[in-house]
Amino acid sequence: MFAEPLAYDSTVKLTLTHNISTCKMIDIRFDLMQTIGSIKESIEKRYGSDPKFMQLQLKDKQGNFISYMNDDVKFLGTYGAKDGYEVHIIDNNPNSVLNGLEDVNKVQKYTISDEDYDKLPVNMRKFKQQFLQQQAAGGNLGQNKPEIDDNYQEAEALQIAIGSRCQLNQGERRGTVRYVGQVPQMGLGYFVGIELDEPTGTNNGNIQGFQYFQCPQKFGIFVRPNELTVGDYPVLDFDEI
Repeated sequence: MFAEPLAYDSTVKLTLTHNISTCKMIDIRFDLMQTIGSIKESIEKRYGSDPKFMQLQLKDKQGNFISYMNDDVKFLGTYGAKDGYEVHIIDNNPNSVLNGLEDVNKVQKYTISDEDYDKLPVNMRKFKQQFLQQQAAGGNLGQNKPEIDDNYQEAEALQIAIGSRCQLNQGERRGTVRYVGQVPQMGLGYFVGIELDEPTGTNNGNIQGFQYFQCPQKFGIFVRPNELTVGDYPVLDFDEI
């Protein structure tokens, strides 16, 4: 009987470093039967350096120089490359695309005059002025909010009948009223449960294990009575949305 030949892996994993780029690429696999010319082409795709201006240095695992690899027709294996060795790329192109690429000081900064900045409809300066004016007038965030208790928006809720068609004031989503009443899991006061026409809701009528009404998942939503308008709101066709 003949012994089966041992499997031979002709590839090695090398580390790539560059004299311009700070990017270090680890465990890049190359075939020992690859020519240096094809390796340069592969490096060009990774770094952008032109092979015509490229010099390659082979170093061992400790970073000690072994040899230059500049003969494009020679195979990688002829230089004794092994797993973990380093290929250091030297880009001698004075017009290399990498020159200045990592120096942020060479990047042109966007500037705008104070006059043009003030013309912007929204900017930080205007926001700060409005905030300071509000503070000077004694207006703090959260001030003047209505007091919320068990009867909050009860009067508005009593005007809404279950089964009514409605439209949300924000987003103009439409649906059918399925529940009117208190929802302790969401806070004090009154809420309206709506089955939306589209799956843009947050639930199926169930809040923390309590089923207030039934509808498919994502079709249900609860809002305050003043966040919707009851009326003749037919289901929209896709062409109308």
